[in-house]
Amino acid sequence: GGVAMDKSHEAPPSRRKKRRVNRIAVAVLALLVLATGWKLRSSDESGGSDDEPSNLELHKMQLEGGERYRAYLQRHPGDLERLHHLDEPETAHHREGWVGNLMHGHAHGGLGAHAHQRDGRRHAALDDARESHSTSRGASTSGNPRGGDLIATETHGLDEAIDTNRLYEFDLIPPPTIDHGVVNMQHVDPTKNDHPKWMRDMWSEKTAAVAVTGSELESKLESIPSELSKIVRPGEELFVTFATWSVKDFVVNWLKSADALNLKPVFVGALDEEIRDFCVKRGVPTMLLKGNSVLKNRHKSFITAGDASFKKMGTVKTKFVQDLLEIGVAPILTDADVTWLRDPRLYFKTGSYAVADALVSTDCIDIVADKKDDNGCSHVNFNTGVLHFRPTEASKAFVEAWKTKVATSTIAWMRDQPAFNLLTHEGVGGHSLTPAVRFKDVAKKGSEGHRMVYYAANATLRLGVLPNWLFGSGHTYFVQQHHVSHPEDGAPFSVHMTYQYGDTGSYAFGKRERMRQAGLWRADDDTWFGGNGDEERTQKEKEEKEPEQEEQEKFLAIADSGATLAFPPPSEIGFDDGAYKTAIRRHLAEDRLRRLTVRNALAIAEALGRTLVLPSARCYCDKIWNNLNACRAPGAETFVLPYDCPMDHIYDLPAWFKSDASGEARRPFRSPGFLNDPRLSHELKDRSATVRVRVGREKYEARARETAADAAEDRAVAGYPDVSSNSGARAWTEEETSNAIDVREGFDVLDLIATLRAVPGAMDARVLEFDFLGGEETFCGFGDSLKDAAFDLDVAAALSGDQYYCFTELWREMGMPRGGGREPYEPQVVRRHCGHMENEFRAMGKVHPGVVEHIDAANPTCSCEWGFGKPRPLADIARDEETCPRTR
Repeated sequence: GGVAMDKSHEAPPSRRKKRRVNRIAVAVLALLVLATGWKLRSSDESGGSDDEPSNLELHKMQLEGGERYRAYLQRHPGDLERLHHLDEPETAHHREGWVGNLMHGHAHGGLGAHAHQRDGRRHAALDDARESHSTSRGASTSGNPRGGDLIATETHGLDEAIDTNRLYEFDLIPPPTIDHGVVNMQHVDPTKNDHPKWMRDMWSEKTAAVAVTGSELESKLESIPSELSKIVRPGEELFVTFATWSVKDFVVNWLKSADALNLKPVFVGALDEEIRDFCVKRGVPTMLLKGNSVLKNRHKSFITAGDASFKKMGTVKTKFVQDLLEIGVAPILTDADVTWLRDPRLYFKTGSYAVADALVSTDCIDIVADKKDDNGCSHVNFNTGVLHFRPTEASKAFVEAWKTKVATSTIAWMRDQPAFNLLTHEGVGGHSLTPAVRFKDVAKKGSEGHRMVYYAANATLRLGVLPNWLFGSGHTYFVQQHHVSHPEDGAPFSVHMTYQYGDTGSYAFGKRERMRQAGLWRADDDTWFGGNGDEERTQKEKEEKEPEQEEQEKFLAIADSGATLAFPPPSEIGFDDGAYKTAIRRHLAEDRLRRLTVRNALAIAEALGRTLVLPSARCYCDKIWNNLNACRAPGAETFVLPYDCPMDHIYDLPAWFKSDASGEARRPFRSPGFLNDPRLSHELKDRSATVRVRVGREKYEARARETAADAAEDRAVAGYPDVSSNSGARAWTEEETSNAIDVREGFDVLDLIATLRAVPGAMDARVLEFDFLGGEETFCGFGDSLKDAAFDLDVAAALSGDQYYCFTELWREMGMPRGGGREPYEPQVVRRHCGHMENEFRAMGKVHPGVVEHIDAANPTCSCEWGFGKPRPLADIARDEETCPRTR
C-alpha cells in the first residue's frame, strides 16, 4: 500500500513534468479533433471533392458496410474517428466539445472482440480504434490499473469536464448458434391442444392480408423526401409519431411535450390528409405516408387495438420506418399517446445500449424484476409504443421482415406490435432471449449503462429493452407511481398511456384523462385553467380582441378530506396474507363516501351553473384483468397502497362524455388536483377567490358511531379540511375556516342559494369549496321532485363503475379450484375464483357491488368481491322525511 500524499504538499519534479506532458498531449489531441470537426463541417458545406467523399456519402458507405466499406478503411485508416462522429446529432450535449464526444460511451475490455462477425456494423471499426487507442496509452500513462480508460487520472483539466461514471465495462458475446427447428413460444397452433381454448380461438380468427394500391409498401425511395431533408441528416436521430385526424389532440400534446424539452427534430407521419394539412398549417414537419390508402373508409374515427384498421395502420408505419433506415436516419418512434418527460438521446447511447441495433419498451409492470435485468420480464411482451432503431444492416433486414409479417399475415390481430414480438422470438425456443453482452461487474447489472442487450430474431438483431420505470406504462407511472415512491431510481423519460380502461372507438378518453389528472396534458389552452385565451393569441389579436362578453367560468370543489375516510393506522396496506381484507373493505367503504359526494356535487354544480372539480380519490385495490396479490396486480406486489386512482379505475369514464368524436364532457368538470395545477390563472391561484362552505354533519357522524359493523372501516368518517392530512395544499387555514359560510345538514338547492345570496360576493366567487357533501342526510335535492328524478336518470351512467376483485390468498385457502391441479386450469378469472362466469354469477343474485359478502363466509365458494355500489337515488332521499325532514 502506498502513503497518501497531503494535498498541500507539492508534487515531485518528475510528477510535475509528467503532468505537463499529459496536459500538452491532451491539448494537442483536442486541437486535432477540433480541426477535424471544422474540416468535416467544411466538407459538408462543399459537398466533398472527387478524391474525398462527403460526410453524406461516407455515412452511406458506413451504413451499407461490406467490402466497399472495408476497402475504404484500408485506404483511409485515419478516418476512423471521422466515422465515429457521423451518426451523432449535434445536440446540446455534443456541442460541449469533440473531446467530450470521444470520451462518451467507452466500453472497456473486449467490446470489439466479436463485433466483426457481422458486416456493416458501425461499431466494428470504432471498437478496434478505441482498443488500439487505449493500448497505445497504456496503464502506466493513465495511472489507471485497469488500463482501459480514455481518461488519464493525472489529467485534472479533463476530469472536471468529463463524468467518469459514463465509463462502462462489458464484453460483446458472440451470437448463439440458432436451431431453426425450435418452436417459437409466441406462436400458437390452433389445431393442437397445447394451449388454452381461448388462445387457440384467437389464433383462428382470420382476416385478409393488406391490399396496397400500386404496391406502395414495396417501392423504394429514389431520393430523400424534401419534408425530411429539411430537418434531418443521415446519422441523426428523428423523433417520430404517427397519427390520423382522430388523434389530433394527442399530436398537439406530443408536440408540446417535445417542445418543452427542446427535442428536435420532430416529425409527424400523417396517415390521412386531414392530419397532414393540420400539421402543415402549423409548421410541423410532416408528410402523407406511403400506403395510407389502406386506412380510407375505416368504420371508426379512433383506431383502437381491436379494430381491423389497426393492422392496416401497422403496415404503413413499418414502411415509413424502413424508408427512414434506408436514408440513414435513426428514428425514435413513439405512439401519439406517449408524452416525453426527459430527453432520452444520451441515455440511448450510454454503455451497453450503444451496441444495440434497436431499443424497445416493455409491457412488464414488475419493476423489481426489471431492475435485476435477468430475464425476469421475458414472459411479457415488448411494447412498440417507444422504439428506437439505428440504421444498421441488421435493423434494415428486421424491419423488412416486420413490414412483410404485418402486411401478409391473415391472423386478424397480427398488427405491428404482435408481429414485432413474434419475429424477435424467432429461433429462441422459449421466452428468454440470449444475452449479447456480459458485464465485468455483475453488481452493476441493470443500472444505467449496464442494461442487458439481447440477440433477437434468429440472433440477427441486437435488442435492448428499456427500463419499465424510466419508460413508464399506464401502470408503472400512474398506479405504482414509482417515480414518486422511489425518486432515487431516476425520473422517467416518457410515459405511455397503456393499462387504462376508458377509450372508445370515438375518442381516447382514458388516455387523455390520465394525463390531465397527472398534469401531463398540454393540449388545453389557458382558458381551461381559468384564463382569458390570450396565451394562444398574437399581440395583434390581443389588441384587436373585443371586450369579454361571456361570463368567466366558475368552479365548485370539495375538499379532499371531505371525500376520504379517516381510517385508523396504519395508513398503508401491508403484504401479509390477510392484507387484502383490510384493503377491499377500505376500497369499497371510501368509494361509497366519494361516489355519494360526487353525485351531490354534480347536482349542486348544475343548479349553480358551475364546473365541478372532482376530489382526489384513493384506491386500496388495483384494477387489472387478473387476480390480485395483497390487492395488487401480479408482478407489482410491492407498490404502496393506497394510490391516487385514475378516473377510469372507478368510473365508467366514457359515460362522462358525449358519444361523438369531439371529446367534450356531457357535464363540465375538471380532474382531481386541478386547483393545485401551476398553470392556473392568477385569479384562481389567489386563495381569496375561493369562498368556503362548511356543511353540518351531525346525523352523518352519529350514524357512523352507531353502526353495528365489526370492521373499523365501516365506522370511519370523513375528515375535516383544517386538520386532515389528506387536504394537502388546499387545507383551510384557521382564518379561512372561521370565515366559512355555514349551511345546515339536509339543505336543498333553494336553501343553498338563499344562504349564498345573503353573503356579498359569494354567488359570484370564482371557486366555491365545500368541506363535505358525503352523507345521505347532507343534501336533499333541487327542491323539485321532477328535477330530482330527471337528474338521477341523467347521471346514472356516469356514476356507474363495475370491477371484480379476486384474491389469490382466499383462492389458495379454498384449495385453488380450477387451478390446474385436479381440474384443468381456467383462464377466466371470475370462473376460476367463483366457479361461474361473471354474468352467470350476477344472474344468480350473488353479486352486490360495493358490499363485502364473500370473503368472510364460513365456507367460501367465491374468492371475489365487486365494486361499485351506486348512491341511493336523489329523488328517493328527497322524499324520505326521516332523512330529509320537510322545512318548507
